[in-house]
Amino acid sequence: MHGRARCCAGVLTAALLGTLLLGAAAPAFAQPPQPGAGAAQDAFVPVKDLPQQEQLPGGPLVLTAYAFVWAVLLVYVWTIWRRLGKVEREMRELARRLDEQPRS
Repeated sequence: MHGRARCCAGVLTAALLGTLLLGAAAPAFAQPPQPGAGAAQDAFVPVKDLPQQEQLPGGPLVLTAYAFVWAVLLVYVWTIWRRLGKVEREMRELARRLDEQPRS
């Protein structure tokens, strides 16, 4: 494997490992059950009526998820762009070598 390919593979492996670790750690960030809370509540309670500590803001989580997906997508497109440039250089070099060879 060439140095660049090894580097890109390392970056992608690190990103995958980081994603897996974050996914595995998600239950650790879950809120513990409130003391004194029964197994089931008596009636439906709208979210706007819940106390602030029981509301989980979704905006920052969604924004973080979109940012992560865009970052991974940009890294993927960048690696494809680099590999395509290398293939184009190799094709130009091959065409130059074929033009230099004497024809029989």
